[in-house]
Amino acid sequence: MGSLLSFNSIFLTANKDIMASPVIHMLTTKLIITNKTALQQKYGETHQQILDDLTALQAFDNNRHLDAHIIFLDDPVQMQACQATPVTDNTDDAQNKKAIDDLYRFYSPGYLLLIGAQDIIPFQRLKNLLPGDNDPDGNIPSDLPYACDTPYDTDPGKFISPTRVVGRVPDIPAVNDPSYLHTLITNIIAATPAQPGDYLPYFSLSTFDWQDSTQNSLQNIFGNHNSLLVFPGDDTLTGTNWTAAQLQAKTHFINCHGAINNPAYYGQKAGDFPLALRSDGLTDKITHGTIVAAECCYGGQLFDPKKNSAKRMSMANSYLLNHALAFVGSSNIAYGPPTGQGLADLLTQYFVINVLNGASTGRALLEARQRFLHEMGPTLDPYELKTAAQFYLLGDPSWQPVINQKDPSTTAAEQPFVNTLQNRRDNLEARGKMLDDFIAVPHPSDDTHATDPALHTAMHQLLDEKNFSGERAPKIFVNRKKNHTDSNSMPSVKFHVFSESATVGEIPLTKVVVVKEKNNQILGYREYVSR
Repeated sequence: MGSLLSFNSIFLTANKDIMASPVIHMLTTKLIITNKTALQQKYGETHQQILDDLTALQAFDNNRHLDAHIIFLDDPVQMQACQATPVTDNTDDAQNKKAIDDLYRFYSPGYLLLIGAQDIIPFQRLKNLLPGDNDPDGNIPSDLPYACDTPYDTDPGKFISPTRVVGRVPDIPAVNDPSYLHTLITNIIAATPAQPGDYLPYFSLSTFDWQDSTQNSLQNIFGNHNSLLVFPGDDTLTGTNWTAAQLQAKTHFINCHGAINNPAYYGQKAGDFPLALRSDGLTDKITHGTIVAAECCYGGQLFDPKKNSAKRMSMANSYLLNHALAFVGSSNIAYGPPTGQGLADLLTQYFVINVLNGASTGRALLEARQRFLHEMGPTLDPYELKTAAQFYLLGDPSWQPVINQKDPSTTAAEQPFVNTLQNRRDNLEARGKMLDDFIAVPHPSDDTHATDPALHTAMHQLLDEKNFSGERAPKIFVNRKKNHTDSNSMPSVKFHVFSESATVGEIPLTKVVVVKEKNNQILGYREYVSR
């Protein structure tokens, strides 16, 4: 220690003239990424207003010591200067994935901010391993691949090692009014970190049937579940008559039903599915800087408002328009257990916990993804894999809602010789890459051999106990490491998936039993329902 102090003393003395002046120290690089051609095609001449807003955001970032760069994926000169391949078709998933991978290798940024909804920069459309009547999602719209080093692929099992901090500030799909993005970027520029106590009061909604699960989540996040509201519950609440006072808490945690292209969330009590919250009911009622975690099916979906009869925007778009600054939700049908904890419960609560501990919203999601994958591993069932892929961050990933007094990188007086963000990024990258070797992912089985009779009997006894009336022929998944090639090296874990579904109005209802088996022995089972 003595020699280190002596070295520091000599170094600082030799550089006293430098240290006497204010030090402008860029902590890390941030890429603000969009597609100019797509903006021009969507907005026409008014796209220049968006470019001006991005320039203002860049200046704001530079003033807070982020080395911010605006990148146009379709600009051949700019992209070639970054040793990156430009995007010639903004609807092409593979081109966008490669371009962003190239940019990441060139800049090694701390933050990747995507500007625009899927009609500007597409979600990566991953295969749904559970297609069919019981899970109608054709694919999984996902930003997870942008957070991974793995090259373009449609297999979600390739993206189990996230290492990058990624978020998306969306516009509204198919709507060409630049004022929406202007509002969102203005909100980011106006945001300031708050004390932890400012985010501890919370607003939470749950279906009546899932209140046990939601109580557990709230207890884990806040240490209490006193503010939980259930639907149906209080007869005075109709889902459209919320007041600003009721919605003023800066943390929102929602565990309700959602539906495709639907601008609302719904409660449930047996066969009753009342409206709980609707996008037009948020207008002028959300506190600036609110963070939202929604477990609901399609809870974070971005869609053209013309796809619903009332032409209302999505819940996620509405929250952001009304001054929320971070929204984590699912792009399609999400799952969780009817009681206890799992899947969507865990990923959303990990995100909120990380934000309350002082993480930027992007780092909060990256750490939540890594923790979820680690705790669900070393073998993932197909629902755990889908959960990891379908939740994304809508908001600026560099924004830090809660002041972290223990982190010198978040204080006004920078420590120019301690790059905390770089150290942390290196640690997160190492943790993410370790998941590749740790986790085995599910693959649909082509094994047509008959199940062991004793195992068959045991599984059907379990289904009888769970009052399972659906199809008794399971979909079977075999777990293998991502880079595993020798399928005969050792017995594999198998997951036997039994599901049954119905639709009430627009709400998909799926009930699942997943049996984990190895060597014809049941290792355990899980029950899930669609959120």
